[in-house]
Amino acid sequence: MAEELWGTDGLLGHVVRLNVAVDRVLGEIAGTSSISVADYLVLGVVRRSPDQRSAPTAICEVLGRTTGGMSLTLDRLEGAGLIRRLPDPGDRRRVVVEATEAGIDLAKRVNGDLHAWEESLGLSETERADLARALGMLTESIDAAPYPLGVPLS
Repeated sequence: MAEELWGTDGLLGHVVRLNVAVDRVLGEIAGTSSISVADYLVLGVVRRSPDQRSAPTAICEVLGRTTGGMSLTLDRLEGAGLIRRLPDPGDRRRVVVEATEAGIDLAKRVNGDLHAWEESLGLSETERADLARALGMLTESIDAAPYPLGVPLS
């Protein structure tokens, strides 16, 4: 059935199918911790930032999100006690997003669940390394390619 739906469109068809599959898995794994994929990704960016703090604009850049959408996500995370907004020590007109201990713990738990799922795929270390290199090369190629019709995608 999947082959009938997606056809054999080459590389782009495989990328679209991969995106659908990964979105489904990410949604299920994040959902078991009662957060959305968007919430998990923001927590992940903040958790990996220096001192587990980041500016909202920097998070937007990493995730390719708009500031309006980011504000809604940050409101939700702050309401859940997973992040806090603090005045930027270098410029009091700005804010810095800091992960709380609960936010860090949740991000680590979801990340661990994702790694466990990855292990369950049954790929050898060599196969995983080869796929990681190929996907990295594909991502770099897409990022370096001119925009279709000259219009930025984000």
